[in-house]
Amino acid sequence: MTDWPGLALNHLSDALFITDVAQRIVWLNRFAEEIFGITLKESRGLSAAGITGIEALTPLLDDLFERESSPEPVLDKVETVLRFSGKRYYFRVAAAPVEGPEGFAGALLQLTDITRFSEMEKFKGDYLSIVSHEFRTPLTSVVLGVEMLRTGLLGELNERGEEIFAAIGDDCSRLTKLVDNLLELSRIESGAIYIQAEPVDAVELVQEAVRPLKIQAENKGISLVTELPGAVPPVAADFNKTVWVLTNLIGNALRYTEAGGTIAVQVRVGRRRLYFSVRDTGCGIPPEYRDQIFEKFIQVRGPVGRKGGAGLGLAISKEIVTAHDGEIWVESEVGAGSTFTFSFPLFRREGMLG
Repeated sequence: MTDWPGLALNHLSDALFITDVAQRIVWLNRFAEEIFGITLKESRGLSAAGITGIEALTPLLDDLFERESSPEPVLDKVETVLRFSGKRYYFRVAAAPVEGPEGFAGALLQLTDITRFSEMEKFKGDYLSIVSHEFRTPLTSVVLGVEMLRTGLLGELNERGEEIFAAIGDDCSRLTKLVDNLLELSRIESGAIYIQAEPVDAVELVQEAVRPLKIQAENKGISLVTELPGAVPPVAADFNKTVWVLTNLIGNALRYTEAGGTIAVQVRVGRRRLYFSVRDTGCGIPPEYRDQIFEKFIQVRGPVGRKGGAGLGLAISKEIVTAHDGEIWVESEVGAGSTFTFSFPLFRREGMLG
């Protein structure tokens, strides 16, 4: 009898792997054999990370095994150089749990070749960087001119004039922040981001991120709380960049949560990773946005009259988390709030776990 499912999987133009809970390969399809230069027999007992050269697969599977019943984790873009050919590839990786007769048995990894799209994305990123640099110089001149007018250096303004220049000043500030974020994102995507991973106290990280936003939350009538375990091992992280990610997630939660709501910042200890979550009781994220929420310039519609950002904060956050060998995802329900979670490796003397 013809094994139609097996034939279909073998002719799929994605590399497929099935691993056990110890992350050892138990099956791979024909495309995976061809692209990574290894047979099913040779691969048995080896790890997917070892075969592909993609180290990020190890923490990805760690997260999947930690979150058995949660949404499937995904890596949007990972880079590897094939050992047997020396060619550089970019893959989008999805991991899904595999159920056996006795329950959770392992994982299915799907690697989709996105090399051509990554090259196009690089071109677009280079273009944005050039445009942002070109904007910065004239924008600086405009900001200086507005400040001179507002402070009366070129003559007194009437009340209406002061209102107009105050509005222009606010718009200039938003444009300056947009240009700065575009340049920062361009640097990160080009690999210029520097991550100084050190043993960091996760409790201190959370407290540093929450402290400046406490007053803002109180003024809006929102309860901002922390949920921290009694004993937390150090995490391998760049302190300042991780605080930036947490602050951005909390700031987004404040923007989309109404008075009387709650925002909770939680830390959870996994087997080899630490999980940071920002949970709110806000308006939630519509389904059509959830798959693209971490892409550039994606803005989720909030309550009427609520101003959003430029749609870069989450994209930058994802790049920072990825640079830490971490993963970030969101779980949300319209009208019931959202939970953003990211994971970092725990720290040990000989290096990072995962």
